[in-house]
Amino acid sequence: MKGLALLLALLLFIPVPGSVEKSGYDGIDDAAHFKYYQNESHIIHWYEWWYANLKDGKNGVVVMFFTFGNLNKIAQRVVGVFAVFLDENESVESLFFNPFAPFHLDYEKCNVSIGENRFYEEGGKFFVEYAGKNLYIHMEMDGGGMPYGSIASLEEWQWAGWYVALPYGEGEAIIKCNGKEYRLHGKAYHDHNWGMRKIGKFNWDWGEFGEENYSIIYGIAGHEEMKGGVHFINESTHVFVPYGKIKEEYLEWNRISGFKKPVKIHIYGGDANMSVDFYVEMERAYILGYGKMGKPYLLGRAYGYVETGGIKRNFDTIGFYEHHGRFE
Repeated sequence: MKGLALLLALLLFIPVPGSVEKSGYDGIDDAAHFKYYQNESHIIHWYEWWYANLKDGKNGVVVMFFTFGNLNKIAQRVVGVFAVFLDENESVESLFFNPFAPFHLDYEKCNVSIGENRFYEEGGKFFVEYAGKNLYIHMEMDGGGMPYGSIASLEEWQWAGWYVALPYGEGEAIIKCNGKEYRLHGKAYHDHNWGMRKIGKFNWDWGEFGEENYSIIYGIAGHEEMKGGVHFINESTHVFVPYGKIKEEYLEWNRISGFKKPVKIHIYGGDANMSVDFYVEMERAYILGYGKMGKPYLLGRAYGYVETGGIKRNFDTIGFYEHHGRFE
């Protein structure tokens, strides 16, 4: 658990670039990417992970398979799995972290193994198998929504890749912890992040909120210049409004575990393709880390409307959101 607190600054990082800008290998998919960049001079700053969450009311599961640094050298790499089971009363966290552990990365599709743990795609479904000392998770997620991704330059040699393989889906999970077994069924989300960047040179807001037939995902990120925007995704459509045509206002703040976090956000604006007007309000902050020293992980309620193609959709749903860097 103490190791978890030290790694949280690396783990709670969801980059959200807005446009394809980087030259060279432009694979934007759910497969591994490390080997295409392993000879670059800044490879020590490499990061790549596969993230998933499942929400059943106010209960949920979050899993992240992560790799950092030069994976070809044991002394320069960090590989592991972070998993957490969330209910209305507590969070049960587990970390598998061993630089000597065997791991495998598939460069054809999502298929990652770290130790005895796996995150993989098979027949259009995604599976997570994790067995930690205090937490066991078996999760299955089925497709929903149109996958999308981008690669964007950030600053100097730094860049970020982002692929949302499952914008909204359905999932089931079996969780075993503290001598009890839980079964969840609900909305599922999975994305994949990779690139090279310095620690502390990135600020961002991110949130994903899935309805029955579509999902609203927002991401605003950068250092001095902010990028990103709001995404609307369903089975056949992906509509994006870039930052600059939408506004984000922080209406209320709270100090949580020493971190200043927005507990109410207003996002609105649009263009000829889409208009949005919605609020995100914090429902609960889970403290992930060691005792009360961890970082807040936010569960929020998003409500308002999105209009695309002359169709106005009102929504009121639960999802995860994050805020890091700006105005903290």
